[in-house]
Amino acid sequence: MTKLLEQAIKRLRQLPEQMQDSAARAVMLQLEEEPESGDLEAIAEGRAQIERGEFITLEQLEHDLGSDSR
Repeated sequence: MTKLLEQAIKRLRQLPEQMQDSAARAVMLQLEEEPESGDLEAIAEGRAQIERGEFITLEQLEHDLGSDSR
């Protein structure tokens, strides 16, 4: 655990229970919004592929899969 996180937890423990719960919910929500390991790299690679023209449209994909919905 980092020193900064230890300091934050120490301060949180000094708060009333209701405020601790609010802080815990905020932290948990933030953790859910953080990208998973490798997500940022995958997004960067996808953007690079688009810039290189290495993509197909949804319509092309549906056609290739034989699932034209239109």
